[in-house]
Amino acid sequence: MKKFWTITAFAISTSGSPLAQDTVEYLDGNSRTGRIIGANERVFQLRIPPPVPGQQPAVITIMRADVEKILFGPDPDLETVAKNPVLGRLAFARVLWQRQEPLLAMPESPAARTGVLYGEILLLSSDPARQSEALALFQRIEKEAWDEADREIAARGRLKALLRLGRVDEASTEAEVLAKQADDPALLLETKLLLAQTRIAALRKLLEDNPRWSEDPPVRAERNQLLHDALDLSLHPFLFHGTAQEQAAHGLWLAHEAYLLAGQTADAREVARDILSIYPETRYAGPAREACQEKPPES
Repeated sequence: MKKFWTITAFAISTSGSPLAQDTVEYLDGNSRTGRIIGANERVFQLRIPPPVPGQQPAVITIMRADVEKILFGPDPDLETVAKNPVLGRLAFARVLWQRQEPLLAMPESPAARTGVLYGEILLLSSDPARQSEALALFQRIEKEAWDEADREIAARGRLKALLRLGRVDEASTEAEVLAKQADDPALLLETKLLLAQTRIAALRKLLEDNPRWSEDPPVRAERNQLLHDALDLSLHPFLFHGTAQEQAAHGLWLAHEAYLLAGQTADAREVARDILSIYPETRYAGPAREACQEKPPES
């Protein structure tokens, strides 16, 4: 007997918005409109509107072998969370993922996007259990998503999770591989920023483990190399793809972090000012403004 997954949360829109419709197109040219509420390897379940208002909707079973494709309608709940993916919406994002999870491998479904969004919100938490959950989620999406672009996005999410879990060496090695494989310029920029984060994390750990690094020539050399690599990778989007505003501003903010670790506070404030003057509409403008307002340490 085939396992059947039921997407019970589809029955009610958690935001109260009207539910969008999905259209099932059959091989024979016919179609049915409703809402996909379940799936397994052989069949879909489609909830269709009642013929008379006030009656209960009907649920029909459709053989996968009879389906040409499914056109998924927009999900207003998903768009609501995507506009403001904060930790306070974790439970809401979990419900959205539970809705879409059975459809992960289905062409054109929004399941992978929903799962990635849930994983990104999980990574906002400082709880290692939630970070581990995000890692497992990204790994699954990377393996099962139908679209290659979604799998690449999940791969980057997996590296972010590894970083959050402190698995810096593993994240660094895999990010290097991912950077060599990235053909899409946008994906390459994201990967370079991930690599920058691995260098910054490694630099932070080196300095924590070696508070007297300046007195140890090998450690000093490693510190300088990590700092150089971190800045080189962080500033790449700004220097070569400055119109990619979010990535460029993110890189500048990572450079700010690297400069602070190196004790170069003047340089850190300078890149913060660059964010404010060049990329004032990005998400990094707020933190940059706060950094510029901080009183510099007395010499």
